[in-house]
Amino acid sequence: MSIEELVNQHYQYFSESDRAVWHYLSKHQAECADMAIKKVAQKCCVSHSAVMRFAQRLGFHGFAELKLYLKMDSQKVTAHNELDQVCALYQNIINSMCEKNCDPLFDAFHKAKQHYIFGEGMTQSSIKKEFKRIFLAAGHMIYDVPSGRAMYNLIPLIGSDDFCILVSVSGQNQKMVEAAKRLRVRGVPLMSITKNRENTLSHLCDFCLYIDESNYFETPTHWQYESTTSYFILIDILFLKYLDYCRRKEDEYAAGRLDSEKL
Repeated sequence: MSIEELVNQHYQYFSESDRAVWHYLSKHQAECADMAIKKVAQKCCVSHSAVMRFAQRLGFHGFAELKLYLKMDSQKVTAHNELDQVCALYQNIINSMCEKNCDPLFDAFHKAKQHYIFGEGMTQSSIKKEFKRIFLAAGHMIYDVPSGRAMYNLIPLIGSDDFCILVSVSGQNQKMVEAAKRLRVRGVPLMSITKNRENTLSHLCDFCLYIDESNYFETPTHWQYESTTSYFILIDILFLKYLDYCRRKEDEYAAGRLDSEKL
């Protein structure tokens, strides 16, 4: 798990001091991995104990453990060409999704009465279509929420017993952020799919899935190309993990350990 993903998971609990530490650390990750805690505190204009609390907020025992995490993250091998970079991107999402515990997400998804998916733009539209297509095989009809004003008109019809998926590459799309705020007030379980960076949308959602940042490559016709296949790998692995989740629930029911209403 990257440092950005850890921050997104805990950002809602950050104090002003935590935000100050992260603001500096996010821009000087490699340098902070070799700094003493007092030096980091000076750079962030906070106390020694504030830096320690920030590390503990992210789940580390102390600043030394955070520094080791930063050092390992900054020493990731950089691919030498476009093919290596894209293949490394695919491998990262495979590893991340295989290791991720999705059961809490599936619990909310499985018991929801209706499922909705939000997103604006060509890439987001393709992601939404694939999500709808693949989960239909598990018997789930996911409603594709229209963009524009119609999106806001639909939100009052969505309740806390539903489930919403919000797709935003940047996680900063203002319409998606506003939709998440309105849905959150209504107590609707929310899941975001964004790039792996600190972003507002992830802070508002209960469950967050991430795609690592990728580079743009210039084609012979001078177009800018960015691979989007990672999103489809993510959805595919998520679906396979969901099938496994359903099988495990059926086995628990057969063994008499689970109420039929939870299937």
